[in-house]
Amino acid sequence: MDWPALTHDIAAAARQSFGDLLARHGDETFYAFALYTDEDCITIAPAANSQERHQATLAALDDKPDRQERNYYRWASSEWAYEAWAGEPFNPISSRLRAACAAVSGDAAAFAAFKAQVHQAMAGALRQLDGEGFFGRHRQEANAAVLFITAPDADDTEAMEDQSARLLNPPAVCKAFLQQHKDMG
Repeated sequence: MDWPALTHDIAAAARQSFGDLLARHGDETFYAFALYTDEDCITIAPAANSQERHQATLAALDDKPDRQERNYYRWASSEWAYEAWAGEPFNPISSRLRAACAAVSGDAAAFAAFKAQVHQAMAGALRQLDGEGFFGRHRQEANAAVLFITAPDADDTEAMEDQSARLLNPPAVCKAFLQQHKDMG
């Protein structure tokens, strides 16, 4: 697999998906943008959430959520209003990943290297968009949106999220994000 090309293609797909989201909902206050994958790294999709949509989710719950539940709904990308938003640009990437994963199946070391490279490409794509100023005001405000990668059902989700948050965010934004794992546990 051509890893620099994959990073470029993920950035291009994310630019399309998040661009559509911001064109339609850019007046909302986004607090997170993420790219997520699955345990085997055969799919990639975008996810984002805003303060407004998070508050609407909490208001729709039958019972008043406690602190741990509020943090879960705030940070679990599977609960976000804009999970997989306009994800079609990622379809060709996911096809390539499925083929690449199949090529290393049965070889634990090769699969671990493949998985690490996919995670690195995802984080690199977000770093590229951020470096271009793509997220605009959502990354410039006092409460800047956090960027991270995730695999919600993977064994190493927390470590992946924390490591990518450290790589992709200013210290103050990262510190606030890292606190979420303490508050959810």
